[in-house]
Amino acid sequence: MSIRTEKLTHIYMPGTPFAAEALNEVTFEIKKGRVALLIGPSGSGKSTLIQHLNGLLKPTSGQVYFDDQSIQSSKAELLRLRRKIGLVFQMPEEQFFSETVFDEVAFAPRNLGLTDESLAESVYNALNRVGLNAEEFKDRHPFNLSSGQKRLVAIAAVLSIKPEVLILDEPTAGLDPAGRQKLFNLLADLNSNEAITILISTHHFDEVVTLADQVMVLKDGRLVMDGPRDQVFNNREKLESLGLALPSVTELMQDIAAAGFQVKTGIYNLEEARREIGRMKERQF
Repeated sequence: MSIRTEKLTHIYMPGTPFAAEALNEVTFEIKKGRVALLIGPSGSGKSTLIQHLNGLLKPTSGQVYFDDQSIQSSKAELLRLRRKIGLVFQMPEEQFFSETVFDEVAFAPRNLGLTDESLAESVYNALNRVGLNAEEFKDRHPFNLSSGQKRLVAIAAVLSIKPEVLILDEPTAGLDPAGRQKLFNLLADLNSNEAITILISTHHFDEVVTLADQVMVLKDGRLVMDGPRDQVFNNREKLESLGLALPSVTELMQDIAAAGFQVKTGIYNLEEARREIGRMKERQF
């Protein structure tokens, strides 16, 4: 199973003086069980792209495929896709419309026909899955939650239908360090223990880059880089020419290597960097 695009193009307000091309022949594939990062400068087309992946937007031209089936082939196929691919928006409150957390998380499984005990079990499992005590949160109003809690409720609402793919738009925005770590742990668990394919669209990837297998870079609606994480982040000059920086730890290790020290540069978290610097000191002295 994979999710892929083929020459995906999107033009807003086509045929008018205000026509604007947001995507230009974007082609990529994310294979089952992978974690992919989608990065790029503001206005590069990231949000437009991810809204195509579960059919919220219709391409001007090109195709989106899931399990090698075009999602535009029929209304039934689009509905099937939306049960398998969950999208969490940058601002979770944009997808809230219920008065309680329970009803918010229950909306999708209820529409799939779950009732009574089965519905409650689905909601409780999803809330507990993201680390929110169901008994404590089920009767609270979603808009009265903290930013981190809102994001977790939005993820729970998606997990309640047991998706195969989870797409998140700027998932760490507005979260404090503890909230970012909690989200990181959740995504790592979903990917490693449930084999959920994850796509993260973000400007701030230091916290989640260690999860990534694949990195895709958009610039002015075009896919300009796409490959394994180490391959993409080893091309510092090209990334900087696109207005992007390396993950902070990776940049540090590359600077140390450039200064003449023998260190691994494909490092993305602080603890691993400390160990590598310690090994470097042992070799030097």
